[in-house]
Formats: sequence, C-alpha cells, structure tokens
Amino acid sequence: MDLLAAHPSSYPLAASGGVFLAIAGLAILLGALRFQSRNVVLAVGGALAAVVTALIAPSLTARAGVPTLAQIVWLAAAVIAEIVFLAVFIRRVWPRGERAVVLTILGIVALHFLPMAPAFGPPLVLLGLLCAANVLLAVRWSDYSLRTIWATDGALKLAIGALLVRQIT
Repeated sequence: MDLLAAHPSSYPLAASGGVFLAIAGLAILLGALRFQSRNVVLAVGGALAAVVTALIAPSLTARAGVPTLAQIVWLAAAVIAEIVFLAVFIRRVWPRGERAVVLTILGIVALHFLPMAPAFGPPLVLLGLLCAANVLLAVRWSDYSLRTIWATDGALKLAIGALLVRQIT
C-alpha cells in the first residue's frame, strides 16, 4: 500500500516521524514481553527514539523538503493537546485501576495521531483509527488482556513507523 507515493515531498516530516514511531513501537512491543517493567522499557525507548530522531531528522527532512508552518503547527498542537488530555484524564480514571489508566492513555495517544496527519500524511489517520479500534475492542471485551492490548499497540506503531520511513527514504 503506497499511501504517500503520489506526493512524498508533501510530508517532509514523515520519515523522521516514522523513525520515532518505529522505535517507540518496538519499545512498546518489548514492554509486552516484560509487562511489569513496560513503563521503564517505554521510557527508555521513548528517550532513545527522541535522541535518534533528533540526530537524523535534519538529514531525513532535508531530503524530503521543507515542512510548512501549518505542518509544524499541527504537530505541535497535537502534542500539546495530548499532554493536556493526559494530565486531565489520567487523574480522573486513576481510581478505576490499571486497566482504565492504560486504556485512557492509549486512547488519548491514538486520537492525537489524527491531527498529525497534515504533518505526516494519511498513514497517521490509519494509525490513529487502528489504535483507537484496539482500545475500543478492549473496552468492549474485558477478556482482552492488557499485555495483548499493549503488544498490539506497539505492533501498529512499529508497522506505520516503518511504512513512513520506507515511503520517504
């Protein structure tokens, strides 16, 4: 599926975003293997993703073109909204237990991908919808284990991240 083939230069941030997503997705998957340590694994993976992305983003973006101001604004707004929603809603669901907290976090992260589409391209809409479907399935099906929910989320992020990198580079 060539979601960016028509105009890959329309999304110059896609490859660097893909690198971040792929590394974060891999960390989430690894966290599913050591589920009790998943937050530590995710924190290390997120830090590694941030450093690697910061180091290689300039060269990846330079090959693809210059992002527009609107793309940068959409990206920044999505991240700011994610942070605000996490701060507000985690406190509200905390009394309901670990499952509610994890599903809330994954749901907010899923939704924050949607406004990132103008910056990274259509695959972010797909990622947001698939991650949200994973959360909704977990809400409806209480036998869907947190470990499986977590692993599925990581696999989705790794796959879409790899797609973004492959499409642009």
